Amino acid sequence: MKFWSNSDVPPPGGVIPELRLLAAVLQRAIHDFIGGEGDVREGARSWLMDDEPTDAPLSFRFICEALDLDVASLRTAIGRQADAQVREFAVAEAAS
Repeated sequence: MKFWSNSDVPPPGGVIPELRLLAAVLQRAIHDFIGGEGDVREGARSWLMDDEPTDAPLSFRFICEALDLDVASLRTAIGRQADAQVREFAVAEAAS
């Protein structure tokens, strides 16, 4: 895992602020993909699902590597959640 902290000593609680920021970027993208619309959703989909060079700063792969997450497994889980959200919306629309 990559570390970007200027300190050799982890902060109290062992949480590195830079990793919290990367996790927040990832969380926002997932939220925008699952619950967003139009260009917001498409931009998030592109960032999450399209392959990019692994050394691109703040790419999906880069963040997954920094957070020790498996890219393929996370993409599968995100896709399943998005599909479930679409089905749930379709059922709600049909009921109204």
